[in-house]
Amino acid sequence: MPSYTFHCNNCGEFTLFFSSMSGNKSHAKCPNCQLDSNRVYLPPNLYSYSQEIRTRIEKGMEPRIMTKEELGPKMIKRNSNLQRPWQVGN
Repeated sequence: MPSYTFHCNNCGEFTLFFSSMSGNKSHAKCPNCQLDSNRVYLPPNLYSYSQEIRTRIEKGMEPRIMTKEELGPKMIKRNSNLQRPWQVGN
């Protein structure tokens, strides 16, 4: 069941649970004061992942600059003009 967090100017943040993910969920009525509230977009809940996976995700936010030496040697390109392509590598 998907949950969405919204912010009401009078009451603060609240979370609503919906039976489906379809439809526009950018606005909702506050359950306390019935004012129209905007959706709050939060980062994914990473606390349930291991420290190793959280670190890998956080490092993945910015591209890593690598040197030629870190990339390793160039791979040899095989001839693609073979008569029987299903026999590549034999």
